[in-house]
Amino acid sequence: MSLDERIKYAAMKARHSDVLRPWYKKWWGIGLIGAAVLFFILLAVASAYVANQVQNILKGEENPLITQQDYEAYFQAIQGDGTNYHTGPTDATVTIIEFGDFACPFCRTSTPGLRKIAEEYQDRVKVIYRDYPLHDNSIDLALAARCAGEQGRFWDMHDQIFLYKAETTAVGAELREMLMSLATEMELNISQFDKCFTDRRYILQIKKDYDDGELLSIDGTPTWFVNNHMITGHLPEEQLRELVDGLLP
Repeated sequence: MSLDERIKYAAMKARHSDVLRPWYKKWWGIGLIGAAVLFFILLAVASAYVANQVQNILKGEENPLITQQDYEAYFQAIQGDGTNYHTGPTDATVTIIEFGDFACPFCRTSTPGLRKIAEEYQDRVKVIYRDYPLHDNSIDLALAARCAGEQGRFWDMHDQIFLYKAETTAVGAELREMLMSLATEMELNISQFDKCFTDRRYILQIKKDYDDGELLSIDGTPTWFVNNHMITGHLPEEQLRELVDGLLP
């Protein structure tokens, strides 16, 4: 390019400087960049706030929307009113609360390991059984266990019911006959057991357990609370033992 041409080009560029200016130097480009920067700043602030709230929840810090009364109601729902049957000392280092269903196959699978651990750690582990009936015959089975409990045989009936794998699918008169047969084999006072079962004497206590389970958002059985920490589903003996050993001094 000759000197003349360069001079003409420079003059033309000066006349059209606004058109030739890069987009990011024009007023609308500067505005667009500013809006984008503001958007990302707001996004970063929001992300930091959400992350902080998540960390607070994970650390167990108090949620201002949850009152102390809510916390107390939650833990009371786990523990119950003290009328549920249990094994082990009241001041046990480890407390295992099972929300179970006598008609639940997963509860049946978990029972042998749980009962073995309750026996082996009987001086240091407390096991509480609570009813969360979900099947057609669950309430009758729960009533039978509690009526046996009147005669000091709750855990015997608890264990016997879980051994009758096929019969626990029975309902109505067939189920009643099976339970009376079990009570007879256990040498219970049959007239006392029959009246308790017929009167459905413990139906309100079973309902209390179920209502507490609803408050705790339980959606299946077995659901466990090990020192108030929820675990859902079948717990193999090895896993439960490892959990207990980790909590004991």
